[in-house]
Amino acid sequence: MSVQPGRSTKWKIENLNPDAVSISASRRTDIPGLFGGWFQRRLEDGFADYIPAGPPRRLRCSLRPEDVTHFTFWSRWPRPFLPVLQKVMEIGYPVLWNVTITGLGGTPVEPQVPATDKALAAISSELAGLVSPAAIQWRYDPIFWSQRYDAEHHVRTFKSLAERLAGKVDRVATSFPELYGRRVEPDLRAYERETGDSLLHPDLNEKVDLLNQLKEIARGFALELTVCCNPEVRIATGCPQSACNSFDWACRVYPQLADHRKLKSKPTRPDCACSAEADIGVYHTCIYGCRYSYGSRNQQAAMRNFRSHDADGTCILR
Repeated sequence: MSVQPGRSTKWKIENLNPDAVSISASRRTDIPGLFGGWFQRRLEDGFADYIPAGPPRRLRCSLRPEDVTHFTFWSRWPRPFLPVLQKVMEIGYPVLWNVTITGLGGTPVEPQVPATDKALAAISSELAGLVSPAAIQWRYDPIFWSQRYDAEHHVRTFKSLAERLAGKVDRVATSFPELYGRRVEPDLRAYERETGDSLLHPDLNEKVDLLNQLKEIARGFALELTVCCNPEVRIATGCPQSACNSFDWACRVYPQLADHRKLKSKPTRPDCACSAEADIGVYHTCIYGCRYSYGSRNQQAAMRNFRSHDADGTCILR
């Protein structure tokens, strides 16, 4: 690893710079599932370039041990990343994981996401063997509500997944998407035309009823159900806020972090409980084709970006 003279090659709390930050990898694309080789090279070089939301520009952040409080990895498919994760943990970085499994992998809703059984095995038998369950949050997110995938489907699927993930993860987060938001409406309309399925728009009472059922199922498997950025539903069900990259969560898993300056709260949306972070991902590079995703609205463009990706580049996108 390329390190400045006099600086440690291992992560140690006493070596953290006062302005060290949390690194998110990534809300914008599945770095563990799709860009593990790129991440490893960035780790070796000690920095990454990324394209944030907002006006087009590229920024750079340090990945050196003294500049990173912890990594938060987001993935639907962690298996390809496990050899890289071992290197991350050998250096000593604290790590948190958000793993998304909705039971829709391989369906027209999530056409290129690995099938549920494969994803479950990668988490419960492989990832959980390297990382403490306290450091893993399962995301049953979003709740894709349609005639084909109605409330009964979600109760049945959630129970099946919770049974297999119990003891392997810390808690479970969920949310209801804005199905006809400006960014995703064209793809969702196309999904309806192609499949004959019809999206449903449950009212608050219907959402609360479903969440209360999921909450009881989760409790039966010693899991806490949290709600992400849906304040009306969260308050009505009494569920806590999701905190998908919270410094408090990191300190609970890695108590030594409490000796570092507390990272400020920096919500990404209303009712978000996340802390400040640098996200090194890039939108429009995920090829899973999830029909509700705002991160890669154009599947053809995402595929072009993915195919032209340079694993030796400083940024995911050329």
